[in-house]
Amino acid sequence: MSRHQCFRCSVLAGNARTWCDAIKTELSLDSDEPPERVAQLIKRAEATCFTLAALSNPAPVALEATVNGQPFDPERVSST
Repeated sequence: MSRHQCFRCSVLAGNARTWCDAIKTELSLDSDEPPERVAQLIKRAEATCFTLAALSNPAPVALEATVNGQPFDPERVSST
């Protein structure tokens, strides 16, 4: 199914999917600091951002679900 058909997708029908084409971070600040200090701050903020790190260096992803306080595996449930 292409991205252009997404208007036909439905969570209830089970055919909804998601994707990401690009990520853009925007930063806007006012500062009287010298440009070197501002650059240092921006570089440090980017280097220590957990979200950017996870997106730039993907790690394994796992779902651990619980229902009514008990472990739940949605793959082991038959749909009728």
